[in-house]
Amino acid sequence: MATLKITLDERRTKKNGTFPVVIRITHQSKSRDIPTGYTANSKTFSKATSTFRKDDAANLELFKLLELYSNKLKALRASGLEHLSVQDLKENLLSTESKGDLTIHDFWEKEIRHLRSVNRHGSATIYQNTLAVFEQLVSLKVPFEKFGYKGLLDLEQKLFAGNRKVNTVGVYMRTFRAICNKAIHQDLVAQDWYPFKNYKIRKAKTTPRTLNLEEMKSFFQLGISQDETLYPYWCIGKLIFLLRGINLNDLLLLKPQNVRGDRLIYNRGKTGKSYSIQILPEMEFLLSQFHSNHLLLGQFSKRQMEDPVKFTHVMGQKRKLINRRLKELGVRIGSVEEITTYVFRYSYANIAKQMGFSKDLIAEALGHEYGNSVTGIYLELFDLETLDHMNELICKKMHEKAPQTP
Repeated sequence: MATLKITLDERRTKKNGTFPVVIRITHQSKSRDIPTGYTANSKTFSKATSTFRKDDAANLELFKLLELYSNKLKALRASGLEHLSVQDLKENLLSTESKGDLTIHDFWEKEIRHLRSVNRHGSATIYQNTLAVFEQLVSLKVPFEKFGYKGLLDLEQKLFAGNRKVNTVGVYMRTFRAICNKAIHQDLVAQDWYPFKNYKIRKAKTTPRTLNLEEMKSFFQLGISQDETLYPYWCIGKLIFLLRGINLNDLLLLKPQNVRGDRLIYNRGKTGKSYSIQILPEMEFLLSQFHSNHLLLGQFSKRQMEDPVKFTHVMGQKRKLINRRLKELGVRIGSVEEITTYVFRYSYANIAKQMGFSKDLIAEALGHEYGNSVTGIYLELFDLETLDHMNELICKKMHEKAPQTP
């Protein structure tokens, strides 16, 4: 008799010490697993009850999946299972997701689970948030073929009716476009259905917010004592700038082992691109102001990072706090723009340009693929010494005193 059960696949350990949560098919004394996209360990998941101990939302999704496959198994039993191996049974359960029955909502949730299963929790959160917004405006519990170009126009109108900005709507629509492309690539819907072929996603031009050279020098030369609340946030702001506009997530997730001799070596979380930055004396001092644990800046405990889904929220809250404190620092120096973590990245590029460095070298320092393929080949010729020299000159500039007026 074939059975289905939610359990942990303890044969496959993830790097964070968790195991995949699977739906296990047992048939003819053999078993196969269907991934659910979730991971857990014995502390967060009860094998006895096949449920998460403190995550009702995840349990609801698991039971929905179990019900889905149970109904399919029931239908297969009607024609007999004796001739099917356990592998055949698994393939049948997965393949019985017929194109006509699969809704946009179901496929979207499946993609979210997939993103989480491969540790792309940031992207999964964007997909989840967009789906939540859309479902307040339209029903996505329809097959892809039922949602066409007119549906896109109606959805766009409702999004703008909620006083959302052009670029916010653009983010939502690009996420939906990605879902549609994935469905086509997986042969769940025909290419000629594609509703975005005649639809252009609008984009409003934005001017990057930057601090000018004098404002950035004022920021670096602020007199803030170590016992002030703003002190660690001042240090974080300076580190973002000194480390060539490092992304905040990448900075906060740096580990002690990223420091190798006099260099900081890490991979960008978003692109995987490798960075190698010379650690100047001021950077070394700033890093020493934090009590490192398993992370260089010690901003998160291992417990906070155990659940990747919940940690996405924790990281978001930390970003909000840092930006709030940086805004206060901006008031202190009287900056025209509100200071955020992104301001330092754009400001680094802007100040480097003011100092006469080429846009190609600046692009390489920030990790951009600037220009065409020929330029890309040219950028590979920049060695670390050249980038280090530019960064050292920019960092020194931050401590130059304004010339005295006679």
